[in-house]
Amino acid sequence: MELIVEIFAFFGEVFFAFGEGPSEERIESNIAALMAFSWYQDLTKKPKYVELIRKNASVRHVIGKMRIKKMKKSVMYEERQERRLMKELHKQLTGQVQS
Repeated sequence: MELIVEIFAFFGEVFFAFGEGPSEERIESNIAALMAFSWYQDLTKKPKYVELIRKNASVRHVIGKMRIKKMKKSVMYEERQERRLMKELHKQLTGQVQS
């Protein structure tokens, strides 16, 4: 049974690893739409975050995966996406310091 679970996990990783990420158009569109949220506006006041948002592929991927329409309808989804973006920003900042 454990072997079957491992096989499914392996194929799940392979399948999702080759999936296409969000397009640059979607990322830029989401960045513009995020300006409607006060927490995002606060992020754009900090140069270290702005630099990551502009150039870091991982941060841009997280932004591109956000579903803005859903964020406007669901506070819980908005909070989850805010935490996800903040986690990635902090991860990238600490990774830059250690390198």
